[in-house]
Amino acid sequence: MKKIFTIASFFILIFLVIGCSSATDSTDEPVIPADPELIHFWYLDVTIPNDIELVAVSATYSAIGNLGTIRFESALSGYPETERMAAMERRNQPTSINYRPKGNGGMLFTEAADSMRAIQVREPFMGDAGENSLILDLPTTDFERAVLSFAAMNENAVEALRFDYSIASGTPQWITTGMRNNQIQQTIVDQYILIEVDFSGIEGVKDNPNFKVRIRFDVLDGTKNLGDRVTFNNFALDAARIRN
Repeated sequence: MKKIFTIASFFILIFLVIGCSSATDSTDEPVIPADPELIHFWYLDVTIPNDIELVAVSATYSAIGNLGTIRFESALSGYPETERMAAMERRNQPTSINYRPKGNGGMLFTEAADSMRAIQVREPFMGDAGENSLILDLPTTDFERAVLSFAAMNENAVEALRFDYSIASGTPQWITTGMRNNQIQQTIVDQYILIEVDFSGIEGVKDNPNFKVRIRFDVLDGTKNLGDRVTFNNFALDAARIRN
Protein backbone atom coordinates (compact mmCIF):
# COMPACT_ATOMS: atom_id res chain seq x y z
CA MET A 1 0.00 0.00 0.00
CA LYS A 2 2.86 2.35 0.84
CA LYS A 3 4.37 1.78 -2.64
CA ILE A 4 1.07 2.56 -4.36
CA PHE A 5 0.70 5.79 -2.35
CA THR A 6 4.21 6.88 -3.30
CA ILE A 7 3.57 6.39 -7.03
CA ALA A 8 0.24 8.21 -6.85
CA SER A 9 1.84 11.09 -4.98
CA PHE A 10 4.56 11.31 -7.62
CA PHE A 11 2.05 11.68 -10.47
CA ILE A 12 0.02 14.24 -8.52
CA LEU A 13 3.20 16.28 -7.99
CA ILE A 14 4.06 16.15 -11.71
CA PHE A 15 0.52 17.25 -12.60
CA LEU A 16 0.75 20.23 -10.26
CA VAL A 17 4.16 21.30 -11.60
CA ILE A 18 2.99 21.12 -15.21
CA GLY A 19 -0.22 22.98 -14.36
CA CYS A 20 1.67 25.79 -12.65
CA SER A 21 4.14 26.02 -15.54
CA SER A 22 1.32 26.24 -18.08
CA ALA A 23 -0.42 28.96 -16.09
CA THR A 24 2.79 30.97 -15.94
CA ASP A 25 3.43 30.55 -19.66
CA SER A 26 -0.08 31.69 -20.56
CA THR A 27 0.45 35.03 -18.81
CA ASP A 28 4.06 35.66 -19.84
CA GLU A 29 3.97 34.73 -23.55
CA PRO A 30 2.20 36.91 -26.15
CA VAL A 31 -0.71 35.37 -28.02
CA ILE A 32 -0.08 35.78 -31.76
CA PRO A 33 -2.97 35.49 -34.22
CA ALA A 34 -2.64 32.78 -36.85
CA ASP A 35 -3.47 35.04 -39.80
CA PRO A 36 -1.51 38.15 -40.80
CA GLU A 37 -3.25 41.33 -41.86
CA LEU A 38 -2.54 44.05 -44.41
CA ILE A 39 -0.60 46.92 -42.87
CA HIS A 40 0.57 48.89 -45.94
CA PHE A 41 -0.77 49.06 -49.50
CA TRP A 42 -0.17 51.19 -52.58
CA TYR A 43 -3.11 51.70 -54.93
CA LEU A 44 -1.30 53.38 -57.82
CA ASP A 45 -3.84 55.44 -59.71
CA VAL A 46 -4.44 58.53 -61.86
CA THR A 47 -3.68 60.89 -58.98
CA ILE A 48 0.03 60.17 -59.52
CA PRO A 49 1.41 62.81 -61.92
CA ASN A 50 2.10 61.52 -65.43
CA ASP A 51 5.09 62.08 -67.74
CA ILE A 52 7.39 63.35 -64.99
CA GLU A 53 10.23 61.86 -62.99
CA LEU A 54 8.88 60.74 -59.63
CA VAL A 55 10.89 60.98 -56.43
CA ALA A 56 8.54 59.20 -54.01
CA VAL A 57 5.09 57.59 -53.83
CA SER A 58 3.26 57.28 -50.51
CA ALA A 59 1.15 54.28 -49.56
CA THR A 60 -2.59 54.83 -49.84
CA TYR A 61 -3.43 52.57 -46.88
CA SER A 62 -1.83 51.93 -43.50
CA ALA A 63 -3.10 49.97 -40.50
CA ILE A 64 -0.76 51.80 -38.13
CA GLY A 65 -1.38 55.44 -39.08
CA ASN A 66 2.14 55.78 -40.46
CA LEU A 67 2.13 55.53 -44.24
CA GLY A 68 4.85 53.59 -46.01
CA THR A 69 6.77 55.27 -48.81
CA ILE A 70 8.47 54.15 -52.02
CA ARG A 71 11.44 56.39 -52.74
CA PHE A 72 13.56 56.28 -55.90
CA GLU A 73 17.32 56.73 -56.18
CA SER A 74 18.47 57.24 -59.77
CA ALA A 75 21.65 55.99 -61.38
CA LEU A 76 22.12 59.46 -62.92
CA SER A 77 23.15 62.60 -61.08
CA GLY A 78 20.80 65.56 -61.37
CA TYR A 79 17.67 63.48 -60.93
CA PRO A 80 14.77 64.35 -61.20
CA GLU A 81 15.97 66.39 -64.14
CA THR A 82 17.46 63.66 -66.32
CA GLU A 83 15.15 63.94 -69.35
CA ARG A 84 13.22 60.92 -68.01
CA MET A 85 16.25 58.64 -68.14
CA ALA A 86 17.03 56.33 -65.19
CA ALA A 87 13.66 57.47 -63.86
CA MET A 88 10.68 56.26 -61.86
CA GLU A 89 7.44 57.21 -63.62
CA ARG A 90 3.73 56.49 -63.74
CA ARG A 91 2.69 53.77 -66.17
CA ASN A 92 -0.71 52.73 -67.51
CA GLN A 93 -0.46 49.01 -66.74
CA PRO A 94 -3.12 47.73 -64.30
CA THR A 95 -3.18 44.17 -62.96
CA SER A 96 -5.29 42.14 -60.56
CA ILE A 97 -2.18 40.37 -59.24
CA ASN A 98 -1.78 41.19 -55.53
CA TYR A 99 -4.57 43.78 -55.63
CA ARG A 100 -6.12 44.17 -52.16
CA PRO A 101 -9.63 45.61 -51.87
CA LYS A 102 -9.00 46.27 -48.16
CA GLY A 103 -6.22 48.67 -49.13
CA ASN A 104 -8.55 50.60 -51.44
CA GLY A 105 -11.71 51.19 -49.43
CA GLY A 106 -13.14 47.74 -50.20
CA MET A 107 -13.31 48.43 -53.94
CA LEU A 108 -13.18 45.33 -56.11
CA PHE A 109 -10.58 45.13 -58.87
CA THR A 110 -13.28 45.37 -61.54
CA GLU A 111 -14.27 48.72 -60.06
CA ALA A 112 -10.72 49.95 -59.54
CA ALA A 113 -9.13 48.83 -62.82
CA ASP A 114 -10.06 51.87 -64.92
CA SER A 115 -8.27 54.26 -62.58
CA MET A 116 -5.40 51.92 -61.72
CA ARG A 117 -1.94 52.74 -63.01
CA ALA A 118 1.53 51.41 -62.13
CA ILE A 119 5.09 52.66 -61.70
CA GLN A 120 8.01 51.92 -64.00
CA VAL A 121 11.77 52.20 -63.64
CA ARG A 122 13.48 53.08 -66.89
CA GLU A 123 16.95 52.54 -68.34
CA PRO A 124 19.81 53.10 -67.91
CA PHE A 125 20.15 51.13 -64.67
CA MET A 126 23.74 52.19 -63.92
CA GLY A 127 25.39 55.57 -64.25
CA ASP A 128 27.49 58.29 -62.65
CA ALA A 129 25.36 58.27 -59.46
CA GLY A 130 25.46 54.50 -58.98
CA GLU A 131 22.48 52.29 -59.77
CA ASN A 132 18.71 52.62 -59.87
CA SER A 133 17.15 51.62 -56.55
CA LEU A 134 13.71 51.56 -54.98
CA ILE A 135 13.75 52.20 -51.22
CA LEU A 136 10.60 51.06 -49.42
CA ASP A 137 9.96 52.57 -45.99
CA LEU A 138 7.82 49.94 -44.24
CA PRO A 139 7.26 50.67 -40.53
CA THR A 140 6.11 47.60 -38.60
CA THR A 141 5.17 49.24 -35.30
CA ASP A 142 3.17 46.73 -33.18
CA PHE A 143 3.49 44.05 -35.88
CA GLU A 144 5.73 41.06 -36.60
CA ARG A 145 6.24 38.29 -39.20
CA ALA A 146 6.27 40.76 -42.12
CA VAL A 147 5.99 39.65 -45.76
CA LEU A 148 6.43 42.06 -48.68
CA SER A 149 4.62 41.32 -51.95
CA PHE A 150 3.95 43.03 -55.27
CA ALA A 151 3.44 42.44 -58.99
CA ALA A 152 6.44 42.96 -61.29
CA MET A 153 7.08 42.71 -65.02
CA ASN A 154 10.36 42.86 -66.96
CA GLU A 155 10.15 44.68 -70.27
CA ASN A 156 13.47 43.72 -71.86
CA ALA A 157 15.40 45.65 -69.22
CA VAL A 158 16.90 43.42 -66.49
CA GLU A 159 17.72 39.84 -65.51
CA ALA A 160 16.41 39.83 -61.95
CA LEU A 161 15.52 41.87 -58.87
CA ARG A 162 17.84 41.97 -55.85
CA PHE A 163 16.67 42.57 -52.27
CA ASP A 164 18.23 43.61 -49.01
CA TYR A 165 16.89 45.40 -45.95
CA SER A 166 17.72 47.75 -43.08
CA ILE A 167 16.48 47.76 -39.49
CA ALA A 168 18.73 50.59 -38.29
CA SER A 169 17.61 54.06 -37.28
CA GLY A 170 19.16 56.98 -39.16
CA THR A 171 21.30 56.05 -42.16
CA PRO A 172 20.20 52.64 -43.54
CA GLN A 173 22.56 49.70 -43.01
CA TRP A 174 21.78 47.30 -45.85
CA ILE A 175 22.02 43.60 -44.96
CA THR A 176 20.63 40.23 -46.07
CA THR A 177 21.02 38.46 -42.70
CA GLY A 178 18.36 35.79 -42.24
CA MET A 179 17.08 35.97 -45.81
CA ARG A 180 16.94 32.82 -47.93
CA ASN A 181 19.05 32.85 -51.10
CA ASN A 182 16.01 32.42 -53.33
CA GLN A 183 14.54 35.57 -51.75
CA ILE A 184 17.61 37.78 -52.17
CA GLN A 185 17.53 37.51 -55.97
CA GLN A 186 14.33 36.81 -57.91
CA THR A 187 13.87 36.50 -61.65
CA ILE A 188 11.07 38.40 -63.37
CA VAL A 189 9.60 37.77 -66.81
CA ASP A 190 7.82 39.66 -69.60
CA GLN A 191 4.42 39.57 -67.90
CA TYR A 192 3.27 40.42 -64.41
CA ILE A 193 4.11 37.82 -61.77
CA LEU A 194 3.75 37.85 -58.00
CA ILE A 195 6.96 38.56 -56.09
CA GLU A 196 7.10 37.78 -52.36
CA VAL A 197 9.92 38.54 -49.93
CA ASP A 198 9.50 36.81 -46.56
CA PHE A 199 10.93 38.61 -43.51
CA SER A 200 8.74 36.71 -41.05
CA GLY A 201 11.61 34.87 -39.38
CA ILE A 202 13.87 37.91 -38.89
CA GLU A 203 13.65 39.18 -35.32
CA GLY A 204 14.91 42.70 -36.04
CA VAL A 205 12.04 43.40 -38.44
CA LYS A 206 9.50 42.91 -35.63
CA ASP A 207 7.91 46.10 -34.21
CA ASN A 208 10.41 48.31 -36.05
CA PRO A 209 9.45 51.82 -37.27
CA ASN A 210 12.72 51.97 -39.24
CA PHE A 211 12.26 48.82 -41.35
CA LYS A 212 13.24 49.41 -44.98
CA VAL A 213 13.62 47.21 -48.05
CA ARG A 214 15.82 48.04 -51.03
CA ILE A 215 15.13 46.74 -54.54
CA ARG A 216 17.94 46.84 -57.11
CA PHE A 217 18.35 45.35 -60.57
CA ASP A 218 20.64 42.73 -62.10
CA VAL A 219 21.47 43.76 -65.65
CA LEU A 220 23.79 42.48 -68.39
CA ASP A 221 24.53 46.02 -69.58
CA GLY A 222 23.65 48.70 -67.04
CA THR A 223 24.42 51.52 -69.46
CA LYS A 224 21.94 50.34 -72.14
CA ASN A 225 19.42 53.09 -72.82
CA LEU A 226 16.79 51.96 -75.32
CA GLY A 227 13.76 53.01 -73.30
CA ASP A 228 13.23 49.56 -71.74
CA ARG A 229 11.81 49.28 -68.24
CA VAL A 230 10.60 47.26 -65.26
CA THR A 231 6.98 47.79 -64.17
CA PHE A 232 5.62 47.38 -60.64
CA ASN A 233 2.15 47.36 -59.12
CA ASN A 234 0.14 46.58 -55.97
CA PHE A 235 2.87 46.78 -53.34
CA ALA A 236 1.67 45.34 -50.03
CA LEU A 237 3.11 44.51 -46.63
CA ASP A 238 1.34 41.89 -44.50
CA ALA A 239 2.19 41.14 -40.88
CA ALA A 240 0.71 39.74 -37.67
CA ARG A 241 -0.34 42.10 -34.91
CA ILE A 242 1.51 41.56 -31.63
CA ARG A 243 -0.92 40.93 -28.76
CA ASN A 244 0.23 40.74 -25.14
